[in-house]
Amino acid sequence: MKKYKIISLLTFIFILFFSSQVFALGIFNIPYNQSDPNFNKLAMRVYNSGSPYTYVNGAYTYNAIPITTTMSGCKLISIIRRTQGFPKPAYWAIENYKICGGNISEVKNTNMAGWDNLPNGIKPVINNTIQEARQYGKASANYYGYRVIAKTGAYVGTVFVYVLNGIKLEAMMRF
Repeated sequence: MKKYKIISLLTFIFILFFSSQVFALGIFNIPYNQSDPNFNKLAMRVYNSGSPYTYVNGAYTYNAIPITTTMSGCKLISIIRRTQGFPKPAYWAIENYKICGGNISEVKNTNMAGWDNLPNGIKPVINNTIQEARQYGKASANYYGYRVIAKTGAYVGTVFVYVLNGIKLEAMMRF
């Protein structure tokens, strides 16, 4: 009986150790664009047009958004795939693209942090950026590696705010 307990304990430790190694290496964190070709197609469509695009395919709705252009001329584009019937961000797949000269140079997936999970010091920066965007049409600010981009919408008084960490979209809000 004691032999079986030791074997089961060793098996448990073995599985625990190797499963944590698999997750740590990112084997199961496969970028969405490798399993879903719509991401790359939409990224290139938005890159070429410079306009946002919405695409529906089965249970998925894709929102492709041009976020900004870097100083070197590369475009940062985020694509959000929502699953029908699941309104919460936990069921969203987000791919962030950096496209330079018509070629995809970098792709990173994220789970959006949202307003509540952003650093506390960035919230006043976001509020100031919103006020500036209301006055000038658009505004941006930097905060310890984060970039806040605010743009006015078609409706009077509506401001869209994007918070990036590198090329990764961390939060997207409408005020």
